[in-house]
Amino acid sequence: MMYGELYQYFIQHKQLPVPGIGTFLLERKPATADFPNKLINPPVYSISLKQASDAPTKKFFIWLAAILNISDRDAVIRFNDFIFDLKRKITEGDRVHWNGVGVLSSGLGGEIRFEPELKETVLEAPVKAEKVLRENASHSVRVGEDEKTSTEMIDYFSQPAEKKKYWWATALVIILLAIMFIGWYLSAHGLETSAAGNGQRLQPAESSATYKSQP
Repeated sequence: MMYGELYQYFIQHKQLPVPGIGTFLLERKPATADFPNKLINPPVYSISLKQASDAPTKKFFIWLAAILNISDRDAVIRFNDFIFDLKRKITEGDRVHWNGVGVLSSGLGGEIRFEPELKETVLEAPVKAEKVLRENASHSVRVGEDEKTSTEMIDYFSQPAEKKKYWWATALVIILLAIMFIGWYLSAHGLETSAAGNGQRLQPAESSATYKSQP
């Protein structure tokens, strides 16, 4: 009755349209982090039935023909026969158990009732999420617009600090000494211009006569 083949398609493509029944959907909630317990919880799976079903695509019948080793036309016929038999069983009040998918039955109003086999089901075990510290492990570090490795940054910060040049301090000391000297000199000799010159008086020299008188 091709239950197994259709289940295989359902698992691979996460959905399976069955006209007259609905579209089976395999829903997956992603993994979540449990930081207090240092765990990564695995994904959670659920199977649901959407009442409005889409028509199977041509690719579906090509896949079905290949898996059953029949022609595309025979695949369409076999699939329609499957749907007819499934609907007949449900209408007659049978509970149809589809292994791996769930149980199909008829409701009070004639609607299709579905009891999924997977409902918020965890299929894997949680994974430990402890941080692993690897000594001397190198990784990329963003430094401004550049990208450097952690090893390069460690080498950079471990280098001894470059000795500063204090030439400007020597020049400042010389300027201060010059200012102190000028201040001392002015306080000792005043601001008179004679204080900075020679204190000796200059006597004009007597010039000899440049002419002789005639008797």
